[in-house]
Amino acid sequence: MRFVLYCRPGFEKDCVSEAHDQFASLGWDGYPEIHGEHGIVSYIGTPYDPENPRSAEIPKVANFIFARHILEQACIVKELPAADRATVLAEALLKTTKFRKFRELVLEFPDTNEGRSLANFCKKFHPAMGNALKRNGFELDRGNHEAPAVHICFINYETAVMGLSWKKRSSPWRSGIPRLKFPEDAPSRSTLKLDEAFLTLLSEEERTERLQGGGTAVDLGASPGGWTYQLLERSFFVTAVDNGKMADSLMASGMVNHKVEDAFKFKPKTAVDLLVCDMVEKPQRVIELVARWFKEQTCTWAVINLKLPMKKRFSEIEACQLAFWEQSGLTEDKFEIRCKQLYHDREEVTLVLIPKAKKARR
Repeated sequence: MRFVLYCRPGFEKDCVSEAHDQFASLGWDGYPEIHGEHGIVSYIGTPYDPENPRSAEIPKVANFIFARHILEQACIVKELPAADRATVLAEALLKTTKFRKFRELVLEFPDTNEGRSLANFCKKFHPAMGNALKRNGFELDRGNHEAPAVHICFINYETAVMGLSWKKRSSPWRSGIPRLKFPEDAPSRSTLKLDEAFLTLLSEEERTERLQGGGTAVDLGASPGGWTYQLLERSFFVTAVDNGKMADSLMASGMVNHKVEDAFKFKPKTAVDLLVCDMVEKPQRVIELVARWFKEQTCTWAVINLKLPMKKRFSEIEACQLAFWEQSGLTEDKFEIRCKQLYHDREEVTLVLIPKAKKARR
């Protein structure tokens, strides 16, 4: 079976390295492929036990760091004829999957300048593709949330990637990209990283519990205040630590205490609910700092950003996570690390470090 994963263009090698580990850990034997520099990679695999296909689980995109979206039962169709692309694609899908009902038809393109030039074509091609699917026995059933969505991602006019996605394993956003609007009064575009982190790395229940009731927070490396802005939007009282200037609009709120100090030396007088950190520093140095906060019990949970090296990014993330466990004194039975390269990240990843939810007693 072929799976297709979308990632940030330029991170294809990191995505396939992670895909190999993810699939192997769930009982798959296979190999990855990279399809140019379009942010699209494949994993071709079979269960370790071919006599029992159900023995292999299918990974969820939420458990990946570099993958934004995952398609199942996928195929790659090349040399599409300009006269009738739709029929060729529908016939290829017939050969790939046994499913005939689908909840949605999604036409996509790579997240590159060249890919975005296909946006108008995809919009105009959608009706023709829908009709071709209908002629070939596929049925649109919008109300069936258990049915898969059909995805067709055009790499160019002659080549397309096709596959299916299920809600329980794929991204809730088209192409795995949440469309967030930049607040005009925010002091920097980095504000979108924290907004996306809250939306992507926390469950709805966790957002209600941890973000809607206010609280106390420390923002290390805060200037000019992009992350502090998001905290104020959620009624946090914020201690912003940075030698640089904070935006006047944030200081006027009366909810920000600006400490003109070195973030690596700052220590709060009392423990806070949330620690956030987005500094241009080596990942290991940031992890050591954050681990110390947890070891000294000066925060309950944290959201941090790690700037990655140019090479061996996946191994660097694994080393940082291992260092956190070793230095924080926390254990995986009561605490967890969630890590993702968000759409608004660049050469970086965002981590949420959070206590595990307590299981309700029966």
